[in-house]
Amino acid sequence: MNVVALIPARGGSKELPKKNIKQLNGKPLIAYTIEAALGARLLTRVIVSTDSNEIAAISKQYGAEVPYLRPSEIARDDTPDRPVYIHLINWLKENEDYTFEYLVLLRPTTPFKTPQLIDYCVNRLQENKNLTSIRTVTKVEGVYHPYWMFRAVNGTLEPFVKEVDETKYYQRQLLPPCYRLNGVVDVIRTTGLEESAFPYGHKIGFVEIDEKDAIDIDTPFDFELCAFVMGRKQQ
Repeated sequence: MNVVALIPARGGSKELPKKNIKQLNGKPLIAYTIEAALGARLLTRVIVSTDSNEIAAISKQYGAEVPYLRPSEIARDDTPDRPVYIHLINWLKENEDYTFEYLVLLRPTTPFKTPQLIDYCVNRLQENKNLTSIRTVTKVEGVYHPYWMFRAVNGTLEPFVKEVDETKYYQRQLLPPCYRLNGVVDVIRTTGLEESAFPYGHKIGFVEIDEKDAIDIDTPFDFELCAFVMGRKQQ
């Protein structure tokens, strides 16, 4: 079965200019995701979708395919994921008569993904026919748990989850398990994707990974943290 990895990498980044190709411990940020994808056994193709010639050239240098430059109308700050998926599917079908069963989204801003994790996620979806997608998650604990979150209303705080009796969850150990999507690896069935407004479907399986492997670079602080953690891992 054909399994295509899509690495979305826009050229624009307001808070961290040229983020996707910024040098991180001696390599462009996007190179870590490309190398992990090329090392995965279950991926048929590794494609970078970008609107930048510079990103395209660097991606090709590290072994990824860049068969097209993404149109500017789907390379904006507010562009959701789905149009980028659909563009890839339609472009390959129209220009190469190529179709595939599984789409693997690999965001370049999460550089700690591994070939083994990618293969594991793909295999999980292939083996579980009742699931519409697989997404990696990280456990949310302590002060970041939604039961301990508040919203501001007219200058006062009220519980974000109103139905919860706070007196029952006064200790971290009492909080129920909760997970956040981390965007490290997402695997989607392409069947019916074009007709669905929500590309991940409604039967989403998950793979839990450690917080330190789910660092997502969005700010200069994230970048410094990632460089520090990566340096420690390489010691």
